[in-house]
Amino acid sequence: MTTLASGRRLGPFEINAKLGEGGMGVPADARDSHGLCGERGSSKRVAVIGAGPSGLVAVKELLDEGHRPTSFERARGIGGVFRFDEEDGVVWESCRLTSSGLLTAFSDFPVGAQRAGHMTAGEYVGYLEEYSAAFGLAGRARFGCEVETVRRAEGDGWRVIWREAGGRHEERFDAVVVCSGLHQHPHRPRIEGLESFAGETMHGSRYRRPEQVAGRRVLVVGAGESGADIAAELSRHAAETVLSLRRGVAVQPRTMFGQPKDLQISRLLNSPAEWIFQTRHPADDRKRTAYRWLFLPFVALDKLLQLTYRYFWEYLPLLRGGDRREILSNLRTRELTMQLLAESGGTLNEQFGTKTDDFVRAIADGRCRQAPGVDRFEERRVVFSDGSDFSPDLVILCTGFETRMPFLDEATAAAPRFLHAIHPEIGPSLAFVGFLRPAFGAIPPLAELQARWVARLLSGAAALPPRTEMEAAIARWQRRRAHTFRAVRDRLDYLVDHAVACDELAARIGCKPTRRVLRGESREIRRKAVAGPFVAAQYRLTGPHAKPELARRILSAGPVMHPWPDRANLYLRWFLSRTMYRLLGDEYPPKLDLEEG
Repeated sequence: MTTLASGRRLGPFEINAKLGEGGMGVPADARDSHGLCGERGSSKRVAVIGAGPSGLVAVKELLDEGHRPTSFERARGIGGVFRFDEEDGVVWESCRLTSSGLLTAFSDFPVGAQRAGHMTAGEYVGYLEEYSAAFGLAGRARFGCEVETVRRAEGDGWRVIWREAGGRHEERFDAVVVCSGLHQHPHRPRIEGLESFAGETMHGSRYRRPEQVAGRRVLVVGAGESGADIAAELSRHAAETVLSLRRGVAVQPRTMFGQPKDLQISRLLNSPAEWIFQTRHPADDRKRTAYRWLFLPFVALDKLLQLTYRYFWEYLPLLRGGDRREILSNLRTRELTMQLLAESGGTLNEQFGTKTDDFVRAIADGRCRQAPGVDRFEERRVVFSDGSDFSPDLVILCTGFETRMPFLDEATAAAPRFLHAIHPEIGPSLAFVGFLRPAFGAIPPLAELQARWVARLLSGAAALPPRTEMEAAIARWQRRRAHTFRAVRDRLDYLVDHAVACDELAARIGCKPTRRVLRGESREIRRKAVAGPFVAAQYRLTGPHAKPELARRILSAGPVMHPWPDRANLYLRWFLSRTMYRLLGDEYPPKLDLEEG
């Protein structure tokens, strides 16, 4: 981790550039022949591709900066992948978000109490429709329009070609913001015999309701978030359900203490250096050894607090209430969850997490059977990697999606991007919003911060560093990603740490809640901003388009989900992590900080 001459540390996304106005890196050579930054206060005609959460927030933030956006959406209404459609949709009738409403909500449009938990896909589309109405976004959308081509215009800008019922059209725009998302093109794996399999096969994006599987023997391949939920639902309706897994899975329950589990994602949880307790990369063994010897008595206290929390708040609740069968189911579910984590190749924080344990409970209760990865298909038989087999009537491939943008040339679409949003060679005239996914957290708040930053780049209120520095930052992030998410280092190149990515985008916008900002808030707001849920509203306390009163109301309403031993332990780790950084220097930085920039 490097520092500026002023002493400000650079995060894994950040650039070694002098700080300009509002905490933004604005070096003298930021503008080049690509037109990296707009003139200060300039208004641009911007095409936004997609009207899901990322597209809607992009339009809203562009309007806030004085731009003139037009969004193009293939469907007949807003919602993106969350919009249920029998033919073209990718969600099923009972689909429920894996992130809570409190964490998923945009920073300046809170969810009501009835949506603070895990919304259904339909409820979330309702929230997006209310958001659109509140900020006047609907008039900016062209529905039933499929973008076919985006290419450079002569001179400057971009030409967008789209098709709708009335025919094919073309128009020029100053800039294009791509918000089509990660879940548009289902991935069908190449497995021997799959194409000639005599039974029925479908991708998980084609599943709609339990009636499709009633009385049938079903094989589900994969336990990502969709696969996990679909397997749990099928286990109650299919004649037999088998779940095939190539490797273990990092699983967390949706709820804890009667609240969404993700409300435990807090600044406090993410402030200590991740190598202390979140990750276990062998390259960090030397750091952990130094930490343990330097703070030996405190490490013993850490262990005592950890054991106290686990025993009274994780283990004992499994034994409370219900009959003997329910208690045994609880214990078996926990045992299987730990087994799946051990087989996953990393810790909970070193990979993408599945935020539901309903499928694990289905296995524990005997409603679903776990099988190894699929080796091959033979007529009506599926042979697994251990030689066992199963003869399903239906195979549901929950094998994820391919990130494709058929309207762009392949090289541009696949190129690594600065902060997952900007191509260093092109600049903000072609930006990407929402093409990142947190291991634990939610995409919409990240997309909102990307949109705020891109809108300011286009208006000239912010500027990019030189191309070479952006490329260096991309390389640093790729190394960090391979180090942190080592269990999935060969795939999921869009995976990010939610809190780190949010703070680094916020630092570029100038809306990060720093120590100076929080010092001016009440004790209750400071407590909630640190130990409460990691909500997007914290990025409206200060900076451009701040809404501090609204932010305070949202922050104060959030619960603190860390019981006292866990809270004490996290504060201890944060203090020791910062102490180690002060004593030993840049090699031992905390994960998050409250410093400027």
